[in-house]
Amino acid sequence: MARRKNKELLELAMDLGGEEAVEVIKALEKKKEATDEELAEETEIRVNTVRKILYALYDEGLAEFKRIRDKETGWYYYYWRLETKKLPEILRAKKMAELKKLKEMLEEETSEIYYWCSNEGHPKLTFDEAMEYEFQCPICGAMLMQYDNTQVVEELKKRIEELEIELGLREKPKKKRSRKKAS
Repeated sequence: MARRKNKELLELAMDLGGEEAVEVIKALEKKKEATDEELAEETEIRVNTVRKILYALYDEGLAEFKRIRDKETGWYYYYWRLETKKLPEILRAKKMAELKKLKEMLEEETSEIYYWCSNEGHPKLTFDEAMEYEFQCPICGAMLMQYDNTQVVEELKKRIEELEIELGLREKPKKKRSRKKAS
């Protein structure tokens, strides 16, 4: 379970700040508690970037800090540590948001008929938009044809089902067993 939790934490860090965020997380895991300067030195990442990553982790609820004042200089030092107790609920909230977005995309894909010229990077247009352009691509002028979004719809449905199963909103489909006839 700890390995899975670590993998999920690193994936979340990657989404938040890429490879640099992953390096900061790894350094924090190793040191348990460290200042931003110590982490910058450990990871060889600029201190401003480390701070940005730490505050992003803090905003997500994945890092905490304590502020200590140096009696001689009067400066404050921030000692950072990972806080992973909320990781499951953070991941669930992210998956719920993704699920909502995917359902909106599916609704959009299934409620419209789209047209396009089949050139990569050129827009898909709704029927009304295609009519405005007299069924000619606004970029290249080619004739617009009906866009077959069957594959897109199937991929959206598949990902929605996977997320709903992960979130416990749907049961995993049971595999059909083949029955062999006894001879």
